[in-house]
Amino acid sequence: MIHIPNNNISKLNFCNKDLNEFPTEIFKLKNLKKLNLSGNNIKKIPKEIEKLRNLEVLDVSNNKISTLYSKICSLKKLKVLNLNNNHIKNIPKQIGELKNIEILQIANNEVSYLPNSFRDLINLRQLNISKNNFEKFPRIILQNENITHLWMNDLRLASFPAKDIVEELKHLKAIYCFGHFRSEDNIDYIYKKLSLYKGNSNNLLQNLSLKKTNLTTPDKTNTNNNSINRSKIFISYSHKDSEWLKKIQTHLKVLLHNDKDFEVWDDTKIKAGDNWKLEIEKALQDSGIAILIISTDFLASDFIRSDELPTILRNAKENGTRILPVIVRPCMFTKDKNLAEFQSVNAPEKALSTLKDSQQEIELVQLAENVSDLIDVI
Repeated sequence: MIHIPNNNISKLNFCNKDLNEFPTEIFKLKNLKKLNLSGNNIKKIPKEIEKLRNLEVLDVSNNKISTLYSKICSLKKLKVLNLNNNHIKNIPKQIGELKNIEILQIANNEVSYLPNSFRDLINLRQLNISKNNFEKFPRIILQNENITHLWMNDLRLASFPAKDIVEELKHLKAIYCFGHFRSEDNIDYIYKKLSLYKGNSNNLLQNLSLKKTNLTTPDKTNTNNNSINRSKIFISYSHKDSEWLKKIQTHLKVLLHNDKDFEVWDDTKIKAGDNWKLEIEKALQDSGIAILIISTDFLASDFIRSDELPTILRNAKENGTRILPVIVRPCMFTKDKNLAEFQSVNAPEKALSTLKDSQQEIELVQLAENVSDLIDVI
């Protein structure tokens, strides 16, 4: 027996209570909206679950559920369903009836297939299918065009349609593919590249998917005359944002003190008497990472637009240069036809100049971590 304060409660948390089954008292709670039964020994979700018609959040992660019955799909108001860390083998075809589901987590189960009705989850925003038995990327996901966050860590994917993911999931902001694979494992080359990256690898995915070279041959020599230096960083900025350049330089210097091997280039490297335009052009041609310090002055700069940006974008498309935009002052970044497709380090609506000093530092540390991860990958 469990104690329920009253039958009108809307939230109930019975996580880590050593329960072996759903307490029957729960099914009397007609106003229940959030139910947490994670961390127990529950083996099934009983058909009586359909009585909880107002349920919006259900967390049954870290249990021993092996079969997911269709009755759970009768919860029409359900927005969040957490099934992580169970023993589930199949997702019922009725899953498409959960029209209001926004967050679905099925990580660390034994699922190898998603039913066609999965396309009917029209409000799905966040999906976690990590650590399951998929051998090919479940292409039905591509029809869930509103997905913004996708976790697919530790999947042994022999097939991974990088280009289709980029083109079809137009609202995708974050994808996580971290995993551990041996060189002899039959894993898609691009997915294996992404699996080396611990954080959000959406920017890397975009760049890799745009490369014209054949990425299915991992050791193929790049025959492009403009071969890039994967550990060279070019910083593009307006001189009116010099203070932000200095801050970024400082954060990158921390990486150098921690045995990261890379070179940073910006126009402060130009010495008196140098042909400055030629030096910039040479640095642009072979940089594997480009940090863009974005502001209205940056977007309005004729020189950046005509001399720097075209080369950066071309190298991103043809050679896989990674582009890391940092929004330092409010501007029209999201409306820019050339740059808006690249994910910025910080949210465009949270330009660094609008944040408190401590929050600015957090965002700049994130930039340094992104650079560190990219260097490790390449």
